[in-house]
Amino acid sequence: MSKEAFRMQVVARARAFKRSWVDMAEILVQVRSRDLHHTWGFETLHGYALEELNIKRSTCDKLTGSYHAMERHVPHVLEWDGVGQAMPTMDAVEYFARAVDPKPSRDGDTPPPPSEEVVQDLKQAIFEDLASAPSLRRRFNDVLRPKSDDQQRKAVLGRVRSTATRLESLVSHLDELSGDRVEEVVRCMEELRHDLDALTTESP
Repeated sequence: MSKEAFRMQVVARARAFKRSWVDMAEILVQVRSRDLHHTWGFETLHGYALEELNIKRSTCDKLTGSYHAMERHVPHVLEWDGVGQAMPTMDAVEYFARAVDPKPSRDGDTPPPPSEEVVQDLKQAIFEDLASAPSLRRRFNDVLRPKSDDQQRKAVLGRVRSTATRLESLVSHLDELSGDRVEEVVRCMEELRHDLDALTTESP
């Protein structure tokens, strides 16, 4: 094989690597749409994916859900080769899929779908800026699922309580402070947590 031919092979491998999760998602969607898992003796796509491909149910749902979201909202991305145009991570696209098609929360409430402006911001962040899933959660969670005043209040109280616990732990390991001083801080943090717990159970 010539050096140039080998170079093209390297590029092809890179494309396959960069697109790997998208290609896997695409083939799973095709298996389900053509009902091939039944032909192969499996009652469900999940059963087929687990037994024959060693892909767990949650991963199977993540792959197919992410692919459907791209197919519906950004079909041009499915044509990207992963090298000339980098592919976002599966976790980032799953975040997009859940955002544009919100499901009921644990309490049964279904959030309203995001505005077109938010959808465009999500597309920019995920498919152009290649933002990670953690950064997406930090930026968009409060927009997509805004907290009530009571939820925000309890979240603040929870953060203060966690900070008090961390401070107590840090101070307890400081040799530079006297034992009396450490005991004083520990006592104050315990009292603070007690007060915070009482506030958390109170109605606003």
